[in-house]
Amino acid sequence: MSCVENEGAQVNVARLVRSARYDAKQTQAGLAVRAGVSRGTVAAIETGARSPSWEMLSSLLAAAGKQMRIELEPLDDDVRRTVAAHAGDTGAADDLSMTVTLMEGLADLEYRFEGIAAAALLGAPIAVADPIELALPDGPEAVAWLTGLVRTGAAAVTPLGRKYPLEGVTTAEGVARLIELGEGGRFSLEIWLRTFAVRFVPAEDTRRAVLVAGEHATLRAQPLHEIETTDRDAARVLRLLREQAQDARA
Repeated sequence: MSCVENEGAQVNVARLVRSARYDAKQTQAGLAVRAGVSRGTVAAIETGARSPSWEMLSSLLAAAGKQMRIELEPLDDDVRRTVAAHAGDTGAADDLSMTVTLMEGLADLEYRFEGIAAAALLGAPIAVADPIELALPDGPEAVAWLTGLVRTGAAAVTPLGRKYPLEGVTTAEGVARLIELGEGGRFSLEIWLRTFAVRFVPAEDTRRAVLVAGEHATLRAQPLHEIETTDRDAARVLRLLREQAQDARA
């Protein structure tokens, strides 16, 4: 997508220029002549292959009889509107609760969902996509649960960073080997058409979980203040939710 960014604002330039040209009933060649650029430049911008400077964008819009107007609003107001509109939406919890129910035995462990999945469970208007981050308490119960799934053929495991399943993960030694081969101690678990990025962590970590009611089961989510993400949009949502939680406690 061709975009111009300025102090956090992002504009879909391709759609903007194309819409302005259509409104002006001009061809790409006609707009190019008026703006003093080549037709190829206009075509590249409209297809998203090129991102123009603000100056060039202003010239193109002026050639189509348009001008830009930038309106300021309080920081994160767009996020606040989205969060407010999402309030009460239990879709993520209901969907994941069905998956947990199908993953027989998981509910008996002190597991917790982490990352984006946890954020969605805690009210963030963020889509939950595979792989779903899942932490298991490091101990014999979780190892037995995992090896049992693989032994019965209900699930397949793959060390992250590798493209082939690991054979023979039916013992505690096999699980240890799985963790060793995975990136950052994580491995992929495929079960019931869902994919999880799993890691074993100290049991005291997974005990720090927020309980979230789903349609089919109660879920365990990583606390809001512990969730980290490199996704810029998700980070904005998390920051706002943390501020709201802090205000509610004050």
